[in-house]
Amino acid sequence: MSHMLGNERGVFFPAVVILLMVVTIFLLSITAAYQSKYQTYTALEMFYTGAAIEKIELSHRQNSQ
Repeated sequence: MSHMLGNERGVFFPAVVILLMVVTIFLLSITAAYQSKYQTYTALEMFYTGAAIEKIELSHRQNSQ
């Protein structure tokens, strides 16, 4: 047991590597969620922009007749 406590160097590097992997996976998952949300907002914007243009054109056609 005392040998295990005295050999901190052998435990420190794997612990740092595991922590780095956990932080990297966490940041990648947050980035993927943000990107998905941003794509959803972009799709909604395109949909509602098209719908607004159609309504304006329809209103313009009705007013010009």
